[in-house]
This record gives sequence, structure tokens and C-alpha cells, in this order.
Amino acid sequence: MDIAEAFSLISDAIDAGRAANGYLIVGDVNGNARELVDRILEKLFPGERDQISSRAHPDVAILEPEGKKRIIAVNSMREKIVDPMGKTSFSGGWKAGVVLCADRMNENSANAFLKSLEEPSPKTVYFLLTDRPDAILPTIRSRVQRINLAVPSSLLEGDVYDEVAKAFAAKDAYALAEILSGVCDEAEGGDVALARRSFFLTILSFVRSMAFSGKLPAYIAYRNIDLVEEAYKRSCKFINNEAVLSGLMDRIVFPKEA
Repeated sequence: MDIAEAFSLISDAIDAGRAANGYLIVGDVNGNARELVDRILEKLFPGERDQISSRAHPDVAILEPEGKKRIIAVNSMREKIVDPMGKTSFSGGWKAGVVLCADRMNENSANAFLKSLEEPSPKTVYFLLTDRPDAILPTIRSRVQRINLAVPSSLLEGDVYDEVAKAFAAKDAYALAEILSGVCDEAEGGDVALARRSFFLTILSFVRSMAFSGKLPAYIAYRNIDLVEEAYKRSCKFINNEAVLSGLMDRIVFPKEA
């Protein structure tokens, strides 16, 4: 479903007093999944967008992968989700817990979260964002409502895809920068933002393929994925494409290097 349909579904449930204790949002963690959750948080906490976006809202707990291994460890789960969510709401209303890249919970952190999910306080809701739902503990998946967002087919295609694949395999940042500039210049309808996202989604597809091959330690594979997302964000700030891609290719670890 698209963001509007998903928002309407959850919003109506909240208004009717039958919201689920937890929602598993399957989609682009830094794209449509995050946008959906942001819209829901703005509904739960009207007029408090700035506090939410700056992660300063006392009733919104947010956790994402941390450390060199880019996992969600049990200590972080307890400190940033379990303990805060167990306290009384500051405003007397809702409390919301958001776990980004929820598939990166290890067994201990997943079990710690499960206890909170099974015994939630009133007016408490959890959002688990992931693009790998099958990597989440089955006992957690069975206790949340799954929302499958539409995954746009926005990878580059044809010869351009092949050019990117060749340049990526060669770790040729200069060639990648040239391709990105060309893709943006030829963007259909002048939608440069979509063209840029398609380019980095294509790079991300290669990185994910390396991750799922099993030839890289999990923490290195996760870090590679984070590096691509970071590079995309830097590119959106109009930092020189060659500088962004040079930094990316210098830091990505390929299987033979691990």
C-alpha cells in the first residue's frame, strides 16, 4: 500500500481506540517507512513537529543501530526503548517507541523488546521499521501488525544500470560521478531528486547483494549499507558528487577485502 493508505489505516485505528500495540513497517527505512511514522507521530503529538524531528520529544523514544558492528544491542534497547517506554507519559497522552532497522536486533535485544511488547502500558505504540522483515524474531512478528508499503521500482535500468554496475565493481568513483551527473541532467520531467535516489538505490542493491552473499561479516555488511545511505544524504546537500562517491568507494568493504 502507499503512504496515504497506510496512514489512513493506522490513523483510523487510533481514532477508534483500537490501535495495535506495535506496527511492523516494511519499506525504505530512510524513505517511505520513515515518512509514514513521522506522519503518525505528528498525529499523536500535534504541533510538536520540531521536537519530534530533533529527537527531543520526551514521549518519543527512538533507537537505531549503533557502534562499529551497526547492530541494536541489548543495553541500548533497554536504555533507549524499554526503560523510557515504561515510564509515565510526560504529557499525559501517548508514548511512542521507534526502532529503525529493526532487523538488526540481536537475540538478546529482541527478547528484551519482546517483554515490553507483550506487556505495554496504556496508550503506548511501537513502530519497527525494516526492509528485511524475515530477519526479525518470529515471536515479535506475530505480535505486531505488519504494514507493507509499496516498494517503488526506481532502480536504474538498461545500459545505465550496466554502466553503474561496471564502475561499482571497479570501485571507480570518477566514473560513478560522471554517470550520476548524466542521470540527473537527463532526469525525466526534470525530477532530479528522483534520479538521484534511483542512482543510490542502484548502488544500494549491489551492496545488499554482497551482504546477502554471506561472504561478509554481518557488521561489515550493515556498515556498507549505512555508508550508501550516508552518501545519498550528503549528495542531496549538493556536496560535489565526485567527493561523495570517492569517500563512499574508499570506505566500502568488498568480500575479498574482509
